[in-house]
Amino acid sequence: MNDRVVLAFDVGGTYVKAGIVRSDGSILDHVAVYPARSGDTKEALLRHFTALIEMQGKRVPSEYAIRGVGLAFPGPFDYDRGICLTRGLNKFEALYGVNLKDELTARMGAIPELKGRWSGSPAVAIENDAALFALGEYAFGAGRSDERTMYLTIGTGLGSAFISRGRLVKRGEGVPEEGWLYRLPYRDGVLDDYISRRGIVRLAEERGITRMAAGDEDVKLLAGRARAGEWEVVQLFREFGERLTEALLPFIRSFRPDAIVIGGQIAKSADLFVSDRMDNVPVRIAADMSLSALRGACRLFAGKGK
Repeated sequence: MNDRVVLAFDVGGTYVKAGIVRSDGSILDHVAVYPARSGDTKEALLRHFTALIEMQGKRVPSEYAIRGVGLAFPGPFDYDRGICLTRGLNKFEALYGVNLKDELTARMGAIPELKGRWSGSPAVAIENDAALFALGEYAFGAGRSDERTMYLTIGTGLGSAFISRGRLVKRGEGVPEEGWLYRLPYRDGVLDDYISRRGIVRLAEERGITRMAAGDEDVKLLAGRARAGEWEVVQLFREFGERLTEALLPFIRSFRPDAIVIGGQIAKSADLFVSDRMDNVPVRIAADMSLSALRGACRLFAGKGK
């Protein structure tokens, strides 16, 4: 078994996406989707995640060894130590204070069907979903030719990560602590309030735009109206783009990226609010946003022994 794969999971509050990722970033077979069961008890959640690891591990062809398990997991989370700090968000509350890395490492090492399938000792690596999006895009997508890149995921909230020479930068070098922009003060709130889906909806309400769709399709339908030429909605997206530039400008000038890469659900409407350059820095849109975090999970094991 000379070829190795990583069992990669992108954990959300509703669903878990899972893929078997080779070292070249390609996905073996198909990406599976499972319920997250984020409201379960601690023990039920640990059993559920262990079962998902077992199911994915059993799908790995015999000619491949399993290097480890990489998880994109929502914050708050102590990623260095592997401890879940999620509380008050109506998801994974039962895992608060749990060392998820240690718990899963111990449990998956005891899965009978995976004995002898690991390339070394069973290992778990956990990181923020925006950080794994960045690692995946840097290695396999939009940004791999750039030494310093700023990555954003714009959706329900704002995710961010900074990469220099293939490594995540979480402090210093002109980046905010942990590389997280979402919690920084902006106008009368924080950036997450403005550079997100609810930021666009808020702008629409401020502009008196009517016939707003309720639910997850609101921004998608607004984008359709803008592309159809509805002037007020076109102006809404332009103003959103101006706010995005205003918010990023201090970090563009302090981090000095070679490129900015944008992903997330709102990025599907990026043509309405982003030009091809921001403060003279090239802006790129991730081509395959759904797989970036899974590919990034594979990169957590790059250069680590067997």
